[in-house]
Amino acid sequence: MLENSRYNEVLDLKKWEVLSATVSGYIRSALPVGSNAVNRYFGLSYSPATIRNIMSDLEELGYLTHPHTSAGRVPTEKGFRYFVDHSDFKKRAASSEWKAISRVIEPLLSGASVADLKEVLSDIVIQVSRTAGYAVFVMETRTQDEARVVSIEAVPISGRHVLVIVIFETGQLLKKTIAYPEGIRWGEFRKIIGKLNRIGRFRTLSSIREDLLIEMEGLSLAYAILLREFETLGKTPDFKLYGASQFAKIPEFSKVTDLKSVFEVFEEQMSLFAVLKKMVEPRGVSVAIGSENQVPGLDVCTVISIPLTRSGAWFGTIGVVGPVRMEYAQVIPLMTYLSDRLNEWLSGRESKD
Repeated sequence: MLENSRYNEVLDLKKWEVLSATVSGYIRSALPVGSNAVNRYFGLSYSPATIRNIMSDLEELGYLTHPHTSAGRVPTEKGFRYFVDHSDFKKRAASSEWKAISRVIEPLLSGASVADLKEVLSDIVIQVSRTAGYAVFVMETRTQDEARVVSIEAVPISGRHVLVIVIFETGQLLKKTIAYPEGIRWGEFRKIIGKLNRIGRFRTLSSIREDLLIEMEGLSLAYAILLREFETLGKTPDFKLYGASQFAKIPEFSKVTDLKSVFEVFEEQMSLFAVLKKMVEPRGVSVAIGSENQVPGLDVCTVISIPLTRSGAWFGTIGVVGPVRMEYAQVIPLMTYLSDRLNEWLSGRESKD
């Protein structure tokens, strides 16, 4: 059972077994599930008549609904949530999926550093998408406001451009190319970078910004330009969606309008970023079903996500996106394994990097 159960109501054994069978049947077929199917395919000892009565009770309680064109029932969002919260997915963990992911993860993690995180995650989530059969996103925060800065470097790359590199204690890097106006020379920027290193070593980006704001009035044009860049440095998340073609295989996304709304969410990355940031603690697997997704457009989806953290800093989030009728018994154990292994690796890097 997941810890974040939203409902205090506890169903008796008969209702739970019929609900679980109905949800499982609907996940498999995408079609309404009738009492005969529950009796035949899920091995329940109750008669079809008893199952129909229990289904009627579950419908009155809001766990199932009854399409007008069918004698079967389909789970409501409340039914899916109860199923997710009360299923023991550890016992149903798909070890073959774990092994498939492990064969990809272990060689990638062996010898890699946190600075390689972007490349490592890209390779891992491609395999996750193939294994799970759903689209998978990676959002790297690139918002290291509370991670301490080890050094700030700058490299001239043309007559009017300089590459600024911020190196964090966590091992991550932030890079930003800055263009400055004519009349500003590299030597002036180099002096400013030197000052930033003097005031910023082992401090956070947010505290460095505060000091820069205090000193801003009367500063040189070069200083003002650099300050403006620091105002946005590290605040834009890096988002990538893998396996988008998986949506085409799912009946729920056959409507162009639904699919369009989903992709528009991924284009508006800051809204998704704000939601994922709230889900960092407690560390583990988060399951947002339908309207539980706080971003408009994802109310036709389930998002199963895991945060990646190290030294108290949020590095990013991996999320599987699919229909509300998702294969929870496959995806939740897979993401639990992924969360444990990746966060273990990130924590282990603290003593090695």
